[in-house]
Amino acid sequence: MNGPHVVMLVANDITNDTRVLKEAIALGQAGRRVTLLGVSASDRPVIDTIDAGVVMIQLPGRFLLRNERIRRRGARRGRRLLTTTQPESLQAARIAARLADLTAEAGHALTLRRAGAIGPVAFRAGQVRRGVQRQRWLRSGKGTAVRNWLADWEGRNAADLWQKWDGWLSQRRWPVDWRKVIPEADDYEAIFAKVLDHLLPDVLHAHDMHVIGVASRAAGRAALRKRVVKVVYDAHEYVPGLSTYPPRTPRIVAAWAQHEREYIRTVDRVVTVSPAIAKTLQRRHKLDREPTVVINSPALVEANAAVTDIRTVIGLGADVPLIVYSGAITRARGVETAIAALRQLPGVHLGVVCVPTTRMKPVDELRALAAELGVTGRVHYLDPVSPHDVTAFLRTADLGLIPILRYPSHEMALPNKVFEYTFAGLPVVTSDMPTLQEFVGRTGIGEVFETANPADLAAAVARILADPAPYRERCAAPELRRDMSWQAQAERLRALYDDLLGPVEPPGPVRPRLVIGPLDGSRVPSGWAASIDEAEVTRRRLSPADLNGITHLLMEDWNSLLGSETLTEDLMLLAAARVKHGVIVYARPDRTELRRRIRAYNGAVFVTDPVIAEQIAGTVYLPPGEDGVEVLRKFMAD
Repeated sequence: MNGPHVVMLVANDITNDTRVLKEAIALGQAGRRVTLLGVSASDRPVIDTIDAGVVMIQLPGRFLLRNERIRRRGARRGRRLLTTTQPESLQAARIAARLADLTAEAGHALTLRRAGAIGPVAFRAGQVRRGVQRQRWLRSGKGTAVRNWLADWEGRNAADLWQKWDGWLSQRRWPVDWRKVIPEADDYEAIFAKVLDHLLPDVLHAHDMHVIGVASRAAGRAALRKRVVKVVYDAHEYVPGLSTYPPRTPRIVAAWAQHEREYIRTVDRVVTVSPAIAKTLQRRHKLDREPTVVINSPALVEANAAVTDIRTVIGLGADVPLIVYSGAITRARGVETAIAALRQLPGVHLGVVCVPTTRMKPVDELRALAAELGVTGRVHYLDPVSPHDVTAFLRTADLGLIPILRYPSHEMALPNKVFEYTFAGLPVVTSDMPTLQEFVGRTGIGEVFETANPADLAAAVARILADPAPYRERCAAPELRRDMSWQAQAERLRALYDDLLGPVEPPGPVRPRLVIGPLDGSRVPSGWAASIDEAEVTRRRLSPADLNGITHLLMEDWNSLLGSETLTEDLMLLAAARVKHGVIVYARPDRTELRRRIRAYNGAVFVTDPVIAEQIAGTVYLPPGEDGVEVLRKFMAD
C-alpha cells in the first residue's frame, strides 16, 4: 500500500465507460495506486482488478430519495381538489323529504291560524321561514349537481391538466433547487460516502457532474480529521448546454448545472474534453486556472485484422458506397438527418451502429422513418462492438457521420467518434458545430454541412465520395494521429497528477507482513506466527489506516478484522489497499453454509479439519505446527 491513493468515482457501473477506464489505467501504468468506484444494480459490492493493477469496485445502487420523490409526485397527481359529495338521486330524495316536511308544516300552520291558535304575526313569520328553507333546499340540490359535475370534470381532465403542468414546469430553468429536482445527487452521497471515508484517498477524481458534490464533501470531512484530500473534477460535457430529450428536461439540466456550480470552485483541478469547454468553464466559474484538456480519443494501435468489419457484417460489396454513424441513438444525435439525406444519395447505404443496442425505442423510430422515406433497404442497424475494436470494425466504410443537432454542449464538443473515424481511416462529415467545424477545417479530414439540413449533408457526402483519397491521406498523417491519440492525452493527465502529487516515486522493496486475527481464544495462530518472522496475530480490530504496510491478512471464522458489519465491507478496503486476504475456518462447520460462503468470497479459504478440506472444493487444509507454517509461507509467497 505504497504511494498516494487515487480514488476515482463515477455514477455508472464503469464497465462501458471508456474514458473512465482509460484514465484509471493510464494512471496505474504510471505507477499510481488507483481504485475505481462505480454503481451497479447488484445487491452486493462487486470487486475486480483490471489492467495496470487498478481495483474496480461496483457498489450497490439504492436510490431511496429519488424513488421517494417519484412516489410522492405520483401521490400528489392522484389527489383531487373536488370530490363527488353524494349521488344526485340520493340528494334529490333527501330534498324531496325536506320539502314535504315544509309543505306539511305549512298546512298545519294554516289549520292553527284558522282556529285562532296562533296570531297573524307568528303565522306570517312561519311563512317567511318556510320560504327561506324551501329556497335553501332547492339551491342545495342545484349546488350538489354543480359540485358533482365539477368533480366529474376534474376526474376526466386531471391527468391531462397534470401532464400540461409537468410539461410546462419541465421547461422552466429558473427558479430551480437541485436538492428537490435531482434528489439522486444525494443518493450518490449515501452510496459512496462511507466507503470513501474508509478508503483514505489522497486524491478524489470525480467523473462528471453527478458526483462532484460527493467528492467535495468527502474532502471536507477528511479535513476535519486533519487529512488533506485533493479533488479533481472531470467535466465530461458542458453541463448547462446538455441536449434535452426524455427524460432529461431543461429543468433537470438546470438543476445539474446548479449542482456543478455549487461545488466546482471547491475542487483543486478541473479536467475536461475540449478546449472550448475548458475556456468556458474558466470564464463561467472564475477558476484560477484553465482546465486541463484530455480529449476522448482512441489509443493509436494497429487495427485488429481478426475483427469482422462492418461491410462484411452487413453483406455489402466493396463497390457499394457505405457511410456510417456510430454512437448513442437519441434525437439530439441527428441520425434522422442522415436517413433523410439518403433520398438524395442513390445507391449509398447507411450503417447505424447503435449504442447501447439496436433493441430500443429510438431505433424503432429510425426504422419507421426509413420506411416512410422509402430507404429501408439501405439503412442497416448494428449492435456495438467492444470499444477496443471500434476502429477495426469501421475501417471498411467510406466515411463517418457526426450529424449532431445544435445544443450548447454540442457546439463545444470534440466527441470520441471523430477520432474513432479518423483512426479507422474514414473521412468525417459533421454538422456545423463550431468546435468540430474548426477541427475538421484545420485538419482537412472531412466536410461540414448545415445542421439538420439533409440536402446539405448529402452534398457533403457526395463531395467526399467523388474523391476520397485526399481526405484519407490527411486522416493518415502521422503527426495528427500522434497528437490526437490516447497516448498523448494520457501524458497530459499524468502531468496533471505529477503537478498535484509530485512525481511517482520508484517502488521500493516490499517486505511481506502477515496479520492473523481477531484472535479468539485459539493458540494455534500464535504458534504459526512465532515460526514466521513476517507474521503476527492481533487481538484488536484494525482501522483502515492500520492496513498500511500489511501485505497479507487472515480473518478467523469469517469475522471482520476491520470492525465492519459484514466481511464484504472489509473486502473492498483490502482490495483497495492491495492486501492479499484469506479466511481460517476452525472446527467442523456446516458444509452447506461453508459452500455458500465460499461462493460469495473471493479469497483463500483455509480449514483446520482435513475431512472438510477433502470434501469441500475451494478449501485448503491448514494443519497445526510446522506443516501449517509451510502452507502460510506459500500463501505469502504467491
